[in-house]
Amino acid sequence: MIKTKTVFVLGAGASYPFGLPLGTGLRDWVLDNFNGNTGHAVHLYNTTNFTGGEVGAFILALRYSGFQSVDAFLERRPEFMEVGKAVMAIELVIRENQDALWRGAGNWMVYLYSAMIGNSLEEFGENEVSFITFNYDRSLEHFLATSLKNSFGKSMQDVALVLGNIPVIHLHGRLGYLPWQNDRNAIPYSHQSITASDMKVFLREIKVVHEDISDGRDKDFDAAKKLMEEASRIYLLGFGFGARNVERLGLRELRAGIAASTAVGLTQHELNRISTLIDGKVNLRPGSDCLDLLRNFAILD
Repeated sequence: MIKTKTVFVLGAGASYPFGLPLGTGLRDWVLDNFNGNTGHAVHLYNTTNFTGGEVGAFILALRYSGFQSVDAFLERRPEFMEVGKAVMAIELVIRENQDALWRGAGNWMVYLYSAMIGNSLEEFGENEVSFITFNYDRSLEHFLATSLKNSFGKSMQDVALVLGNIPVIHLHGRLGYLPWQNDRNAIPYSHQSITASDMKVFLREIKVVHEDISDGRDKDFDAAKKLMEEASRIYLLGFGFGARNVERLGLRELRAGIAASTAVGLTQHELNRISTLIDGKVNLRPGSDCLDLLRNFAILD
């Protein structure tokens, strides 16, 4: 079990081992799957009032925008905000893959779970662990809840009570709450039958990076910063170090020596730039993915 206050900050790279995309991958999925009215586009036209002309204009502008992510594009073209959220939600929710969460050589969640598990369900809630995520998917919550249910043979209601002690803050919203979290308007994990009601949840819950944060996200960012201020250890997994998120999360104000991050695929020039951006407050681990960071650097006690 982890008795020292530890915070895990999750970026897109933390969900990547489980079949979910990085920013460029999501953009490419959207361009491939909504350039017509069949396939994934059926979900969009069955659940919204967007016209083919509106969707086509969005796809055309995104394709030739030069941006690597849908989010970055929407920041400059807010008139496409709703259709952009809708297509991202469809691509992500149908690719939440339950079986993938317990498989794979790079499975950091299984590794972390083994460090947190105790002799009883109740003991799990005593872990001094919290999660701050920039991801819309619910992979972490679904993995923890399902693993605990099967580890101890308890009801999902009992599991939900224990997980209430493990904070998971979605800074940019989520693809709805899971059934065990909220029976009202709940969206099951790896949901394939998207309804108009589901789409309303997606459009309400997803918050693109630059949108007005007077909708309660100030409170979420304040809660996240408080968790990090109180933590003795902070591990950033798959975090992209976008300037806006670095600023709003207050990474430059962290205490020295308590934070480390994955840094897969970054050049030395990029590492230097990021180090300057964060005032050297995070130990960047070149070549380390999420599992490698946990196995070879993180202290989990």
